Amino acid sequence: MWKNLEYRVCAVQNARVTFVNNDWQGRVEPAEGNHDEALNSCPQVWDYLNEQGRYGWELAAAAPQNIGEVAMQTLYLKREAH
Repeated sequence: MWKNLEYRVCAVQNARVTFVNNDWQGRVEPAEGNHDEALNSCPQVWDYLNEQGRYGWELAAAAPQNIGEVAMQTLYLKREAH
């Protein structure tokens, strides 16, 4: 029998989860002009993973990315669909 899984793709920049499935995670929108403030309004990666783990999400994979001089990661989370 196949498991029905759902996934989240999380973009991480400077240890902050910025986007999850293309949805901005910060309280301050990046379009408001202050990039640092917008980035710092996003959850720290360890806090985000701990919170999501309470809802059954688990880290399936992580992939580093470099865009210019910016070090980023993509995290892949999965859980059984409800």
